[in-house]
Amino acid sequence: MTLRGWRSKLPLILIGGMLIVVAVAIISELESDLDVGGESLDDEPTLAVNVRSFVVGQSPRDVIFDGEKLWVAETGFGTVTGYGLDGQRLDTADVGGQPAILASGAGFVWALDSDDGSAAQLDGDGVVVRKFQIGVEPTGMVFLGDHLWVTDPSRQSVSQYSTQGALVEQLDIGVSPRAITKTPEQVLVADGDMLTVTGIDTNAKIVGSFTYPETLEVTGSEHAPGPPSAFLSTPDDLWIAFGNIGQVMRLAPSGTYLGLTRVPTGPLSLAWSGSELWAASADAGTVTRISGGGAIIATHDVGGRLTGIAHDGERGWVVDEDKDLLVMLTPVVAIAR
Repeated sequence: MTLRGWRSKLPLILIGGMLIVVAVAIISELESDLDVGGESLDDEPTLAVNVRSFVVGQSPRDVIFDGEKLWVAETGFGTVTGYGLDGQRLDTADVGGQPAILASGAGFVWALDSDDGSAAQLDGDGVVVRKFQIGVEPTGMVFLGDHLWVTDPSRQSVSQYSTQGALVEQLDIGVSPRAITKTPEQVLVADGDMLTVTGIDTNAKIVGSFTYPETLEVTGSEHAPGPPSAFLSTPDDLWIAFGNIGQVMRLAPSGTYLGLTRVPTGPLSLAWSGSELWAASADAGTVTRISGGGAIIATHDVGGRLTGIAHDGERGWVVDEDKDLLVMLTPVVAIAR
């Protein structure tokens, strides 16, 4: 069944800092055996990126862009901090616990606590409005239609919460609903055990679903995709990253399989620049830029352990959990091959 309304707002990359610039560098394309897949772009110029790094709180795990500023989940400090687009530190909220996943909407920011399954709600100035329980072991969170949506594989459910923190609806949709994304009309949930994508409208009604391939051909062998590491809808496609096998799968809105792009294995996160998919690899410390057709444009060796990525429409932002950095990636002049 076709899922409708796949167009989404630009997922954006965030960067911040404590006003301490750590490094400035130019990183050109990194060539490796991991950088294969998709359509060849050998005849096209490769873009480098200008890199600036800013010190943030301990063990940052996620970064988002709310349209005005960047927000970083500083898991080790139990804080969520807002940063300006020049890397300046703006507002810090002590939410306690281990904030690890962020979402924004309706003027608020939510931080999911990976330790106790609660969520802290912040206003645009970084003031904690409330903290409430959102699941047993929640793994994914987005905001759509004046509601917060949360996946919880331990409950085999997707839950809808009001901006006042009240549970509105809890839907049992599969065995292991984990990765979640959104379009202007629907929340989309990927179940890694059932290999199913399910669409839910803003009234918490299931509007359609389809299955994706149970095996994928990688370097001549068939592999089970495993649990999705990240999930993102873009204007024309749906992208699911599988960290176990180091592949990003592209699907049409109807669920038609369109192809694979190879990236490093390990935890992955995704963002959309407006024309490119940016994939950050925690284990490799790289950012791979992928065209809308699935071709690798460039792979940039940033280093560290990159646990979250966002994009502000001009630049990419990643957080480095090992070095406690927010890193800004700005494309610069083309380099001739």
